[in-house]
Amino acid sequence: MAIVETDVLVVGDFRFPGGTSTSTAAEIAALAEAGYSVLLLPVEAPFLARHRAFHPEIAGLIEAGQVALVPPEERIRARLACLHHPACFARHPSQPLHVEAGAAVLVVHHPPVDAQGVPQYDIAAVRAVTGALLGTEPDWAPVGPKVRAAFAGLDAAPPLAAEDWVGVLAPGRIGRPRPGPLGGRPVLGRHSRPDPVKWPGSRADFLSAYPDAPDIEVRLLGFGPALAQVVGPLPRNWQVLPFGAVPVGRFLAGIDYFGYFHGSAWIEAFGRSILEAMGAGLVCLLPPDFEPLFAEGAIYCAPGDVAARVRALHANPADYARQSEQAIAVLRERFAPEVAVARVAARIGPPTASPPTASLPAPATGRGHRLPRILHVTSNGIGMGHLTRALALARRHRDRAEPVIATMSRAFSVVRDEGIMAEYVPFFRGTGMAQEVWHPNLRAELTEMIRFYRPRVVVLDANVPYEGVTGAVEQFPGLWSVWLRRAMWPPGAGQGFVARQDRFDAVLEPGEIAAPFDRGPTRGSGGHVLQVAPVRYLREDEALARQAARVVLGLDPDRPAVFLQLGAGNNIRTDGLRALIAGTLAETGPPPQIVLGQWQIGRDEGDAPEGMIGLRSFPFARFLNAFDFAVAMAGYNTFHENLAACLPTLFLSNEHHEQDEQWLRADYARICGLALAARTANSCDIVRGLEEIARPDRQAALRRACARLPRTNGADEAARYLADLAHIRRPHPADCGG
Repeated sequence: MAIVETDVLVVGDFRFPGGTSTSTAAEIAALAEAGYSVLLLPVEAPFLARHRAFHPEIAGLIEAGQVALVPPEERIRARLACLHHPACFARHPSQPLHVEAGAAVLVVHHPPVDAQGVPQYDIAAVRAVTGALLGTEPDWAPVGPKVRAAFAGLDAAPPLAAEDWVGVLAPGRIGRPRPGPLGGRPVLGRHSRPDPVKWPGSRADFLSAYPDAPDIEVRLLGFGPALAQVVGPLPRNWQVLPFGAVPVGRFLAGIDYFGYFHGSAWIEAFGRSILEAMGAGLVCLLPPDFEPLFAEGAIYCAPGDVAARVRALHANPADYARQSEQAIAVLRERFAPEVAVARVAARIGPPTASPPTASLPAPATGRGHRLPRILHVTSNGIGMGHLTRALALARRHRDRAEPVIATMSRAFSVVRDEGIMAEYVPFFRGTGMAQEVWHPNLRAELTEMIRFYRPRVVVLDANVPYEGVTGAVEQFPGLWSVWLRRAMWPPGAGQGFVARQDRFDAVLEPGEIAAPFDRGPTRGSGGHVLQVAPVRYLREDEALARQAARVVLGLDPDRPAVFLQLGAGNNIRTDGLRALIAGTLAETGPPPQIVLGQWQIGRDEGDAPEGMIGLRSFPFARFLNAFDFAVAMAGYNTFHENLAACLPTLFLSNEHHEQDEQWLRADYARICGLALAARTANSCDIVRGLEEIARPDRQAALRRACARLPRTNGADEAARYLADLAHIRRPHPADCGG
């Protein structure tokens, strides 16, 4: 296998939620702009929640093509290997990293001991692991003087780089000095993660740094329940927001002063949020121990002096402007993108002569593939929901992680139609096997699939976490396992299944427009759950326009058309319902053209009833623009596809005990004015609903309401998460971290 060469290889866990990731992203952006080629090699920090996705700033660099991920088994030769955070390297990985590095540095984002002297990571273990993986021991580069000081006097202190590896701001992030405060009333603010150790430790300490004073407005971003317990009743001059509620840039633009004070148990390694505040031209008020790092860029005082300093500066706009100018000057000297470029150039020289690229060699075919694989396993289902969701994700991550779908659905041909590898695994009901026989067989079959395909991630889309699946996955400790599980379960149903979610590394939950009406056991189930926006199969540009869809379906362009989506009919009969709908529509005005959706696994595999046009083509969503309205069961996929297409719909519900609570999903849409709804057993309500939705004015109103819904497709975020996960190297299970 050929070796991929790069100027800089960045190694670390790119899921850190705070300064570690934002500093890494800024450095990558600076190096890429300077012409250095940069690649990312993700490793797992075992203490991070496994449902956490890559930090948005790093994900943005990947999406923009400024940097690429190194797939497992790829061999890399880097002029400089830049490792981030010692705790990521306390254990050997479960597979070789295949890295040759001309030089190496370990950026120390966290002190080796806390304020009480408690070790934060095993220095000896980190030195052993990094030396074994790279063949050379990296220089340890603290991110600031506080981290450097924490190594003083340690018996096992590693070799420290001569200079600190301080964080920098990304290109274009250093703003202009402010000419003065924003308004007459000073606004003092702060943003941080809601970790209590990063904030004052008592109510008195909080009110000392962020005063309860009517002439000063206080805004805190990153305020959570744990902090609320510390503070108690909020002062009237405070405004608090949860972490991530607004973009940091927007938050900083609305305040005058940035105060950063924390409890005595915390050693702030660097202070990324301070750097960002200075970059926005704010006046920063900090404890004196930050002065060696930020110099004259900030004002240093005790928490109790904050209010007086704020009032004095606000009364003298010229002093405020002068301090803002000093902050920008310090940034340009110490924390500009050029600082990151200069320290890399000092180690390896200028960028390579060839143009930088964030791409890797094209994937090879066959068993020598380069892209990591993701194995999607889907249950049979009453309809095609599980398989459709798996396909929605697979077709989006196929350029970064190769999909394989093992499905229990007889509609597996749609997978191959997408050009994706498919395996058919019969469900026990279709084989005549007893469950106690089927589960061991499923485990054996999936075990062989994992051995053959060698996936990095196994994703199960099913309501039941089958023992055959979890048992197979647990034989491969380096494998990531994800349970993709929709919500809206009936109360009490599947409680035992939810309890098994801890056998997966993470739970991926497609969003629900009707989430406020979810009363099932998955709601608030805790654990490693990543919730994304509602998942839909199609990208918006893949749906056929109205005229084109009608041509394909053979519909008269001048007559109204209605789409019946009554499900596969595998656990309820719908022939009587079809007759009721057709008869009612025939009496409401000019008879519409009726198209009947016919599922590929449906009970009725024959022709459509007389007077109806059958549609078997997958997916139905491609043709939704052809219709004036629809009558549909409120299954997950149909519900979200129809609303996203702004298709006026009368939602019914399959209320078989095996189903999710479709009637509540439908009722939520009715109450919010997004659709009409009727219970399937209530023929009177169905007739009234049909008479109403056949009116053009009601159709127009429903379209307007649906057009206001968010357009985000959760399939994009879910696919990115899985593809990123497939690149993260996991620690070896036999290595307990020293």
